[in-house]
Amino acid sequence: MTTISNNEKKIRPPIVVVMGHIDHGKTKILDWIRQTKVVESESGGITQHIGAYEVEHKGKKITFIDTPGHEAFSKMRGRGAKVADVAVLVVAGDEGVKPQTKEALKIIQENEVPFVVAVNKSDKAEFNAERVKQELATENVLVESYGGSVPIVEMSAKTGQNMDSLLEMILLLAEMEDLKTDPEKLAEGVVIESHMDSRRGITTTLLILNGVLKKSDWLVIGRSLESIKIFGDFRGQQIQEAQASSPVILVGLSSAPAVGEKFWTFSNKKSAEEFLDKSSVEPPKTSSPVPNTTPSEKLTFNIILKADVSGSVEVLEESLRMLASDETNINILRSGIGNINETDVKLATATRLVTIVGFKVKTESAVKEMAEKTNVKIVTGDIIYELLDNVKEGLADLLPPVVNRLDIGRLKILKCFKKDGAKQIVGGRVEEGKIEKGAYVEIKRGTAVVDRGKINQLQKDKIDIDSVQKGFECGMMVESKGEIKEGDMLLVFYEELTKRKL
Repeated sequence: MTTISNNEKKIRPPIVVVMGHIDHGKTKILDWIRQTKVVESESGGITQHIGAYEVEHKGKKITFIDTPGHEAFSKMRGRGAKVADVAVLVVAGDEGVKPQTKEALKIIQENEVPFVVAVNKSDKAEFNAERVKQELATENVLVESYGGSVPIVEMSAKTGQNMDSLLEMILLLAEMEDLKTDPEKLAEGVVIESHMDSRRGITTTLLILNGVLKKSDWLVIGRSLESIKIFGDFRGQQIQEAQASSPVILVGLSSAPAVGEKFWTFSNKKSAEEFLDKSSVEPPKTSSPVPNTTPSEKLTFNIILKADVSGSVEVLEESLRMLASDETNINILRSGIGNINETDVKLATATRLVTIVGFKVKTESAVKEMAEKTNVKIVTGDIIYELLDNVKEGLADLLPPVVNRLDIGRLKILKCFKKDGAKQIVGGRVEEGKIEKGAYVEIKRGTAVVDRGKINQLQKDKIDIDSVQKGFECGMMVESKGEIKEGDMLLVFYEELTKRKL
């Protein structure tokens, strides 16, 4: 890849994330910006929620990560990359600093992201900016008027008051960061969203962090190699290339990448394949309901606990840990008082085998919807023993089932006819029991089992059948990564899965 000097690099738009306590106006701020500042030079408009979008203020572009405190922002922390260039910390002027404000502030500070405080709801009679400044000072955040370096804007997303000032402050912070991109470099970035569209298939939003993405490029996302088929901007308008800081939509990937997954681009397939061969990138960890583990491994269930008062938290922490057994551990990932919020769901989304447990707390409808979309399990209740029973049942659903093997027959391979990838056509004689279409096989060579597979098709006298009894010969199509050879013995069996209990 060609590189150029820093002087020849091009200024890129800032990528901005908006964070803060629930109901303090994050969504209203984003809605106001989207409705008034999205460039109208092209037809169409935003047709769907895609995770990120571009706006323009006084001729300068800004990219906003659409979901407040977006998953990619949290997930990329653990991978050593910084997605957001600038953060907006929203605090309602009539309520002041709240628990989720502090959580957002901690994330911003841990990532060393420059930020501006947006004191929202200046249209309300109860608005008190001085109170907000004082409460922020107790969190070691000094705004400019208090002798610090953190800028602050008093504004209203409802009326639009000082919203332009907020955008100007974002651009000023970005200018101070001297954000640059290499226009000669092939694009690198991160997956912002990915979902299955009923009409178009897998639809993915990428955020370009550096370089230029072209429709002719090849992509490596995690451990997958992809060609670009349908390529559009954040509105869905088809384009040929996109610059750094731009969100783009891809349609037609072979599989849905994980949110927060990094991507790289290459000008040809060979270069992408060589990179993939040499790459040490690990495949993303998923929160599969049936983890890839054996019964002998001890699983750790992670719990995010929320309760109405600190006393309840202490009691529940102790009670939940007592649910541990010989094959399971219980880890309290985080606990606290207050309602279940967006931050809880986002942490759960990024964590394996996690359940959110709430005692005498509420879950807002928007948070419930977010949890449902991301398959995060929430268990709530007002009676401790009932809540613990429900948690126990929920955790049991995450345990890998007990696998019972039922052997049904053996077949000796007499002839190997054709092999096409993992599919192989062979012929043999049933030596014991019977064999059936759909059953699993172990390939035994001498005294060693060399691989396993599955019988996808079964024929006798060139007629498709479902089973063959002892003493008869047959042909079959077996799907297996390993090669079957003449003289091998196929041990034929089924697997029965039984749900486990804690």
